[in-house]
Amino acid sequence: GAKVVHVNEDAAFDDYIAEPATDAVAALVEQQKPDAVLFGFTPDSREVAGRLAARLGAGLIANASDLSARDGSFVAAVPYFGGSKVASMKANGKPAIVLVRPKSFEASESGGTAEVKQIDTPIGDSSKRAHIAKRVVEASEKVKLEDARVVISGGRGMGGPQNFPLLDDLASALGGAVGASRAVVDAGWVPYSMQVGQTGKSVRPGVYIAVGISGAMQHTVGMKTSKVIIAINKDAEAPIMKMADLGVVGDALKIVPALTAAVKAKKNG
Repeated sequence: GAKVVHVNEDAAFDDYIAEPATDAVAALVEQQKPDAVLFGFTPDSREVAGRLAARLGAGLIANASDLSARDGSFVAAVPYFGGSKVASMKANGKPAIVLVRPKSFEASESGGTAEVKQIDTPIGDSSKRAHIAKRVVEASEKVKLEDARVVISGGRGMGGPQNFPLLDDLASALGGAVGASRAVVDAGWVPYSMQVGQTGKSVRPGVYIAVGISGAMQHTVGMKTSKVIIAINKDAEAPIMKMADLGVVGDALKIVPALTAAVKAKKNG
């Protein structure tokens, strides 16, 4: 956790706007002289990080799945080619600006309450030229995929979109959310909002159940930090089996309904 939290309560931050956010962070960086500035790899942060790097003349590494310090520099692991390869990228100069994929690291305990410091840097009118005209939030009663404690993801081994309700039933019984591999999203079986992986969402649930998913790096980079990984697959040699804590070999269309029934019986028992 953080030891110090810097807070700017200027009215410009009542809603997210990139320009005043960049002004505030740039002023803080110039004052504190950090070795690195880390952002979550989110749409808002990408915009601020890019502006900050341009303003400071600093290097920017995006989509990092790991980060380490070597010989006085920061080196990030960045997946590419759809997640099939991982490059080591070195940030030249300071500060290093790095956009890190969400859920890539486990939160560490700070050992106490963070100190809160107010930032009084004024935000000029030139930074308030844009404003949010309207914000539309998608309403859903389901558990958000990235926040779920249990995630059940389906791949081509599910056989078709008509079988994904089996995963919905299991997720409902476990209080979890349903995800998917890129292959089934590209095939049009499920919407992109369900995609887990390099070009989708990163998740870190307590339990991740991969159903009919082979385990290509493009997918596993988005779920590899899950605490417990369970794989259900017909192929005992599928790559996902090597990283799973528990592997079940068999027909997913038979195993999943049986598992759902067992969970419901346990809850009602």
